[in-house]
Amino acid sequence: MKRFFASMAIVLTGAMTAIPNMASAQNRIFVGTVAGSDLDGLARRVAEVLAASDGSRWIVENRPGSGGALGFDAIKSAAADGTTLLMAPSGAMTLTPHTRGNLKYSLADVAPVSRVAGFDVAYIVSAKVPATTLKAYIDWVKQDNTRAVFATPQFGGIPHMFGIKLGRAAGVPLDNVAYRGGGSQLITDVVGGHLLAASSGVAEWLREHQAGTVRILATSGTKRAPQLPNVPTFQELGYKDLVASISYILMAPAQTPKATIDGIAARVNKGLTDAKLRDALTAQGFVVDGTAAPATVAAELRAEHKYWGDLVKETGFKMPN
Repeated sequence: MKRFFASMAIVLTGAMTAIPNMASAQNRIFVGTVAGSDLDGLARRVAEVLAASDGSRWIVENRPGSGGALGFDAIKSAAADGTTLLMAPSGAMTLTPHTRGNLKYSLADVAPVSRVAGFDVAYIVSAKVPATTLKAYIDWVKQDNTRAVFATPQFGGIPHMFGIKLGRAAGVPLDNVAYRGGGSQLITDVVGGHLLAASSGVAEWLREHQAGTVRILATSGTKRAPQLPNVPTFQELGYKDLVASISYILMAPAQTPKATIDGIAARVNKGLTDAKLRDALTAQGFVVDGTAAPATVAAELRAEHKYWGDLVKETGFKMPN
């Protein structure tokens, strides 16, 4: 998926360069990652939707660094008039504030506009692992605690916390190995059997699961991932509290008028009803949302903030210095 978005970013950047005065457009969507990431690609889709809705011009402005915090810095200082937005992962607002004590932003600094799309967390094992079900995997790990290791795209992220929660629920001492940024090396090491398991977003692993080089044992949604109709959820397997998702949220500065936020949300959510766009995003591993009102998204984020905060306190988890 990252390769797809990288090529799309190049195409879109070229198109923007060809349009006179595009760089001076007032409408911007900040993204706290480099061009070509899945978050960046989704933001560009949203920019296209907003532009198509009324002929306005929107650009995506990348502010990578500091774990995405630079994107929040940009939105905090932006005018609260609907011309500047931010696309960020939900965990940056609901989990990171509990694991990093030096953050200069919080949920209070933003006004959610739309839960655009997201994906469930998957628990993946190498095809070299003999277990074909989650129960068989847990039993296999219990036979030898040296097998109780799972990889994640980053330390302290939602997949990491989810793996901790799974270990506690299953009664096995699952330990994390974090790959900075995840990506191809993590996938290569699981496929090769150098790592036995991983907790990560569904989208990253679809191709390998379909090829049979890894097995996705379960996913974290309240219902099965549309791309994986034969893979059960953790809830189906008896883990009632193992529910989580990684969502990409479109936000405005906190003081943006409600009418402005509601208007932008209506345009984005209407655009996300387009069948071709939804099919394209679903094929890339996303679960497309864009149905909830801004007030509902805000309430959900507050609930998620409490959910992850309770887990961090419960486990005593701390980020390394």
